Amino acid sequence: MQPNYGARPGWLRGCVVGLLFASTISVTVGGTAAQPSTLDDVIALASAYVENLFGELSTIVTEEDYRQSYFPRASFTNNPRRLRLRSEFLLVLLENTSAWTGFRDIFEVNGNRVRDRQDRLAELFLGDTDDAMRQAQRIVDESSRYNLGTTGRTFNIPTYALSYLHPSNVQRFVFEKDGEGCGDNRAAWDISYEEVDVPTITRGFQNINLPSRGKFCIDSDTGTILKTEIRLSHPAFGSAVKATDATATVTFALDPDVELWVPNEMRERYQEIAGGRTISTARYSNYRKFRVSTNEGTGGGRVLPE
Repeated sequence: MQPNYGARPGWLRGCVVGLLFASTISVTVGGTAAQPSTLDDVIALASAYVENLFGELSTIVTEEDYRQSYFPRASFTNNPRRLRLRSEFLLVLLENTSAWTGFRDIFEVNGNRVRDRQDRLAELFLGDTDDAMRQAQRIVDESSRYNLGTTGRTFNIPTYALSYLHPSNVQRFVFEKDGEGCGDNRAAWDISYEEVDVPTITRGFQNINLPSRGKFCIDSDTGTILKTEIRLSHPAFGSAVKATDATATVTFALDPDVELWVPNEMRERYQEIAGGRTISTARYSNYRKFRVSTNEGTGGGRVLPE
């Protein structure tokens, strides 16, 4: 049974799992780096890398510049609707799980401020975690209303695909090596995957299974994930839901400020069969770690940059 992380709007319901990257992890044998030579070796190394990150990450906040274009069916090339959202994006480790979830708090829409810039999401988690999750989810629901197009979506979390490589999930997938040298890295392997276990991690309308497929670009020497791709297809449900193909691709880069491998860019495409098309690009910057400073006299606290 998949854990319930709370209600999510739209048909893409999933374990919205996020990961960010700590510094490079390598497996050593006898004081020298092990050189994986098989697909199983590389997947095991990547899975160990992901598992280690769960124990190393603290709260991370970044700024997201999210641009969306919606093309109605009758106008695939002319006059699309466009939207630019700027947000604070927060990843939080869920208690009693090995999962990270993402929260998006919009502060600017098409150049117009909708609230003052502040780390209000981070501040929420100073108190009761359950209450913080409820309040954060309300902020997410508030922000999701800005999404263009008719396709509801909640898997537009840049670290979503990384959960597939966690040891608790990796057995749900089959993997195949497609080549080498992806991500401008000669040691990186291009590995395709397909989810074959049920229930699936991502669910759709009326909780139907939506098996994931896609690709990873993995440094075969370190297990570092350089790029992820998810592809999902949702069937039509009468007039309630249009058949839709969805793709999300994320590239990662080493951020010198937090010394982590973090999302650099996310590209999405939602194609409704016999319907409209939404294309989006999100870029991430200004990464920072936060710690909690507690006031011993009052029991209160505040979030401070590390």
